[in-house]
Amino acid sequence: MSNDRYQFRAASAKSKDKTEAFDAIITVNEAAAGLKDWKSLLPDTLTHEKESILGFAKRTTLKPEAGSVLYFDRIASERSAIVLVDKKMSAFKLLGLAKDVIDNLKKIKVSSIRLDITLQDKKLAELVLDAFVSALKAAEFRNPRYGAAPKEAPFVFAPKLLVRAADHSLEKILDRAAHEGDGTNLVRELAMLAGNDLTPKNYVDRLRKEAKSEGLEFEFLDVKKLEKIKAGAFLAVVQASPAQDGGIVKLTYVPKKKVGKKTLTLVGKGITYDTGGTNLKPAAYMYGMHRDMAGSAVAYALIRLAAREQWPFAVNAYLAIADNLTGPKAYRPNDVITAANGKTIEIVHTDAEGRMVLADTLYLASRDQPDLILDFATLTGACVAAIGNSYSGAFTNREEHHAAIIESGKDSGERVWPFPIDEDLGECLKSDTADTKQCRLTGGVDHIEAAIFLRSFLEKDSPWIHIDLASADRPGGLAHVTDEVTGFGVRFAANLIRRLYLLR
Repeated sequence: MSNDRYQFRAASAKSKDKTEAFDAIITVNEAAAGLKDWKSLLPDTLTHEKESILGFAKRTTLKPEAGSVLYFDRIASERSAIVLVDKKMSAFKLLGLAKDVIDNLKKIKVSSIRLDITLQDKKLAELVLDAFVSALKAAEFRNPRYGAAPKEAPFVFAPKLLVRAADHSLEKILDRAAHEGDGTNLVRELAMLAGNDLTPKNYVDRLRKEAKSEGLEFEFLDVKKLEKIKAGAFLAVVQASPAQDGGIVKLTYVPKKKVGKKTLTLVGKGITYDTGGTNLKPAAYMYGMHRDMAGSAVAYALIRLAAREQWPFAVNAYLAIADNLTGPKAYRPNDVITAANGKTIEIVHTDAEGRMVLADTLYLASRDQPDLILDFATLTGACVAAIGNSYSGAFTNREEHHAAIIESGKDSGERVWPFPIDEDLGECLKSDTADTKQCRLTGGVDHIEAAIFLRSFLEKDSPWIHIDLASADRPGGLAHVTDEVTGFGVRFAANLIRRLYLLR
């Protein structure tokens, strides 16, 4: 099991069902057609104050329909919830429903939960279990805090969970959801760390230490090594940093039992602070730019997930870690930079630093010709403008992946939509002084143009999917996550990887 606090038991096992006490019991039923009241849904084991609860269930005006939750207390110390769902409910909606139930239990500080899943439809049962475990993991997350410790120790929500269901195969879903929940929380934690805490050096040091404990190989291409391979696009961004501590971290997962020769490569943008550089951001747009490293956190969380779940194929992760500062050494508009693949770039706007560090990183990542490159970046405001922050944008040089991208977004509840990257959409990147412009100065569809720019640095047209993380930040949270920092990407990508690799 991924978590000793989370356990699974077949619903037919009766050794402890009637004697084991829980602070809360959640029962998930399918909303059957013609259901008129809640009475028939009350558990058979109901004994204490049975008549009053039956009366309450009969009197309530809450309709017994999909998405409804009936709360009642069997005894003073036990909260019960009957949750109704149906096959029409999306994973996104189920995650939100599970979040509401778990938040209700968190408010009353429960320390143990039993989740009874009585659903006959296997797919629906899997989605429901995934939603509740994911919501529980999200609710257990504690924001990084700095300063004096409080006089009284804060309440730590970390309840034991017992899942009961007739289908034994659901135990795998419990394990998987717990692992992915840990990955999402890792992304959230890293993105919330203060910029003067998660500096490039501190980030690299942490990755070096954790790679060892997770069984991952670690390599760091620092500034000197990047100079040797003439990675000018990356170096242009880091040259303003007095610390010169940026670089590319390469993590490698080698499976103990490899099946076939497939290789997955992950790439992530890890700008630990983005001032905009010479084109300095205004204050309102600079606040929160310590989170511009979320893409690298997603890539790291995924390769850690591969190691913990022992995926049967090799995985590499390239994390482009740097800060984008201003100063006398900062790169400037109209500079011409030579990237590691020899392509020259006319600089237009120094706040388009993400595509610069990714250009060299994608080139390096694609040289070994992996079966798929999957990159993540908080890259453009244009993607947010185009699709909002409830979805993220996807771009690929393999149109046959569009269906898998959309379905993985639906199944994971982390919704993603593909955009076109036809050649003519990038005509604005033509330059009179270099092989390509970095971007255009104003207007246009920058999310598409950025993807077209990145594609040009892939070696030998490697299969590639780029995710512009428009929903990495969303006021009020998203789906099962209540914080603005959503940790978006791990669930979607894990689903996509299973769909493209493990399920074939």
